[in-house]
Amino acid sequence: MKHNKLHDTLLVAPGYLIYTIFMIIPLGMCFFYSFTNWDGISKNYKLIGLKNFRRLFADADFYNALKVTLIITVITVLIYNVLGVLLAVLLNRKRRACAFAKSAVFVPTVLSSVVVAFIWSYIMQTDGGVINTVLGVFGIAPYDFYATPLRTIVMISVIIAWNGLGLFLVIYVATLNTIPTELMEAAEVDGASGVQRFFKITLPLMMPGITINSILSMAGGLKQYDHVKVITGGGPGGATQTITLLSVEKAFEYNRRGYSSAIILVLFVMILIVSAIQLSITKRREVKY
Repeated sequence: MKHNKLHDTLLVAPGYLIYTIFMIIPLGMCFFYSFTNWDGISKNYKLIGLKNFRRLFADADFYNALKVTLIITVITVLIYNVLGVLLAVLLNRKRRACAFAKSAVFVPTVLSSVVVAFIWSYIMQTDGGVINTVLGVFGIAPYDFYATPLRTIVMISVIIAWNGLGLFLVIYVATLNTIPTELMEAAEVDGASGVQRFFKITLPLMMPGITINSILSMAGGLKQYDHVKVITGGGPGGATQTITLLSVEKAFEYNRRGYSSAIILVLFVMILIVSAIQLSITKRREVKY
């Protein structure tokens, strides 16, 4: 059957148009404004070259935001992929209990990140929070989840992972279902233990799913905004501020839209580089069968 090029073009045109309007054009504008001193309000601005980037790489607030962002990214990537793989293997069975467990893990994914952040911020309150109220019933002293910036960042990372784990679990379960059962049966007949089957067959054949999930989880961690904004707002002195929070603060509170664009451009380049490295590493480990 011959393809009609005009029909094909008309079919994909709306998608390309939407992508261009909401992705390509804003990215191009961000790139342009990163080389200006635009305040985001006035019509007048001037090109200042690389001054925004020089200021950025000398800004202590940026390095603190980078540290916070990287901590959140590392924790969420590990939870999504290590716990995601283990849960997928454990729950990939045709039993009602497993089906219920998969549904339970997926439910938080359909909730808005803002809603999840509000719920957990009340649950983890030091005075009157659900967790500390339960601890008080057993005579245990309240636990301050906000005692230190690092503790708060870890708490937020766990909340983020709880909110998004279901999506990654679904991808891993779908990947598991592509593995031929004959391979598992043959390995079991040959005397391979469950652990050996996992590391020698299951894990290598799950690499396509691991590739997708590692890139998605990394990009999601580096772009984190909603949960941190709702739970701490960046914390006192920006102690829990992420790169995206810093960018929004500079753009809308200090009217430094050009500087904010430079921050976002640096974040965009970071995501591209890390994604390319992840893709090259995981692709080499994929097994064809």
